[in-house]
Formats: sequence, structure tokens, C-alpha cells
Amino acid sequence: MRDRHKAMAWKTWVALGMVLAMVGGALAQQQRRGRAARDQVRNQGGIPLKKARPEAADPLAKVAVVPVRPEPGTFHYTLRLRSFDGTPLAASFYPSKLGSSAPVVMLVHEMGRSRKDFEDAVLELKGQGLAEHLQSLGYAVFSMDLRWQGQNPRRALTANERPKLMEDLQAGYFFLVDRHNRGDLNLAKLGVIALGDGANLVAAWAFQPGAAVTIEGRPSDLSAMAVISPNPEGFGYVLGHVVSSLAPRVPLLLLAGERDNPSKDAVQSVRQLVERSRLNKVELFPSSLHGYKLLRLEPKVTSALFHFLEISLKNRPVEWEPQYNLTPVTFSDAQMVQNTKQSEMAKDKAKAKDAPAPAVAPAQDRKAGDAKKLKGEKGEPDQPQKDLPPPPPQPEKPSGTD
Repeated sequence: MRDRHKAMAWKTWVALGMVLAMVGGALAQQQRRGRAARDQVRNQGGIPLKKARPEAADPLAKVAVVPVRPEPGTFHYTLRLRSFDGTPLAASFYPSKLGSSAPVVMLVHEMGRSRKDFEDAVLELKGQGLAEHLQSLGYAVFSMDLRWQGQNPRRALTANERPKLMEDLQAGYFFLVDRHNRGDLNLAKLGVIALGDGANLVAAWAFQPGAAVTIEGRPSDLSAMAVISPNPEGFGYVLGHVVSSLAPRVPLLLLAGERDNPSKDAVQSVRQLVERSRLNKVELFPSSLHGYKLLRLEPKVTSALFHFLEISLKNRPVEWEPQYNLTPVTFSDAQMVQNTKQSEMAKDKAKAKDAPAPAVAPAQDRKAGDAKKLKGEKGEPDQPQKDLPPPPPQPEKPSGTD
């Protein structure tokens, strides 16, 4: 009896093993077929994966104010970006005429001001603002009003909100990641220009491990940073504490006025450390102007900026490649705006078109005027007037008469 039970148990286990073996074989075969199918999809040719661009609808492509889209480099967009906590941030984006090969510059204003500082005319640029002029040089440009400033809802910034400012800069970076993947720029050529205590904020943001980084483990896209009139401490960040880490790995340009003592002292305190790297530079100007005013009114400030950006960004031999955008940001209220100089040119053309035609002189007057002009060109002297004959002599009266 026991032997019969043992035999049945043995047969049951053998049958169960055979069933498991058959199921395992079927699963393995299905996995091999799945891999083969995926390999066929991957190797079908076409554009290489690393060069593919997203085909999703572009919100900016739907924005237009005129029937015919303006030429690239002659307009910009205004929009309202949403930071990671939902705070609205007024911003501007200037697309480049160079497309996916274009370097890109982010502009950061100083405390209590706005991105309009980069739209106002700069003395050295003959009526153009910094943002428009950079765009004319082939750069894509992005600027935004920091939270609670500029065109954003206004209120005082508390000390606890300072980290949020760095998150806002990171949100602006991820907006540029989206424009990069759409072929508007090359994010591997990213630079930042910051004014006043905005320079301290940008330095503190760049100091963070994840600044200008799409995914963990990837190097930062920040390739150059120019700061104008940094403060010893701005937005709660001490310049010397953060620059010591940046100077060896990010090309830096520090500009300040010699008679702007706070900024000069801040720059001089880190000068020796900054100038250890070959691409870094410190320059002082004979001025007491600070930040926005130094940029607008001091000669040769913009020349130093453009030279630095050309070496650090524009001439970088880096090809465009797509990037992961795992933290997309949204925006709304996008509008297309024609640049100031282009608008003035269009107005001048319209005025010239609407102006009345000059009056045409009668034929007889035209002939007389042409003859007089021809006579003057030949150098013929005018004919002198003929002298009149002298009057006849009067007869003398006889003597003795009244």
C-alpha cells in the first residue's frame, strides 16, 4: 500500500515538473520573440535616435500677431512661466536665427528691478538693449522677472523664500531644455549674465550640484558666467563662499567699477582665486556706477562681455544632442513682440509711404531753373548792366538877370 502511494506521489511530481518545464520554455520563447521585435523596430533606419527631436505640438509656434511670420532674430516672445511651486514668473525669450547651433544666454536682474533692464537702450549699443543686441549676434536669450518683482505679483521677499529663487532659475533652465529639444538652441553652450545681488544669486545657484542639470549624473550645461557689480553678500549668499567652488570648473568674468567700493571689495577678495584659471577674467572700470547703470552707461563694459561670451560659448565645438526633460515646466499668455529697432524701421517705412508726393513745378519754371543751374555750372559770369548816358548840360544864365 505504501509502495503504491509512493509511486503515485512520484508520478505526480514528475508530471508537475514536466508542466513547469513546458511553461518555462514557452515564456523563454516569448521573451526571445519580444527582443527580436524590438531589435527590428530599433534598426529600421531613418534619423538616428540621438538626433531625433520631439514631434509634440509647440505652443510658441501657434503664437503670431501678423499674417506672415517675421524673420528669425527680429522678434521675441513674452510669456508667463510657472515655477515648480506654481508661482507665475513673467519672462521673455528671444529665438536665434542660428537654430540648433545657437548659444544661449540667461539674463538675471538685481534685487528690486526687472528684466526690462535688459530691454532699455545701452549707450554703447547705439539704441539697442542688451537682449536684442545679443540676439542680433546670433545668441538665443532668456530673461525673467524674479518672483514678487517686475511684472509679477508684488510683495516683500522673506528670508525663507530665498531657496525658491534658485528654484525659479532652475525652472527657467528647464524651459530652455524644451526649446533645446525643439531645435531653437544648443544648451551645451549655456551662459548667464547677472547684475548686482542677482550675481550672488546666480553664483549660489551654480554652486548647487543639480544646477543646469537634466538628470542625475550628467555634467552641468552651464559653460560661462558673467557677473556685473556683485555684492559681498546678496540675497543672503556670500560671494566668496560660492565662487571658490565655481572658479576651477566654470569660466567666470567679474566686472565692477573702481569707485563702487562694495562691489570692488567683493571682486578683489576673490580675484586671486578666480584668475588662477586661464579662461577667467576680472576687470575694473573707472566708475562709481553699479549694476544696471554700469552696464548701460559705462563704455567698454558690453565689449568685455561680448568678447568673453564669444570665447567661452560661441566658439565651443559642441554638437546638438537631445536631452531628457523629466521636469517640464508650463507657461501661458505667450505673445509675439517685434523688436524695438524693427518696429521703428517699419514705422519709418509706413510714414514714407503715407507722405504726400512733392509738388511738380510748371514746365516753364523748370526750364528757367534748369537754364540758370546750367549757367552756374559752366561758370559764366553775369552780364554787367550798361551805364546810362550822362544828362545834357544846362545852359548858363546871362549875367545881370534874376
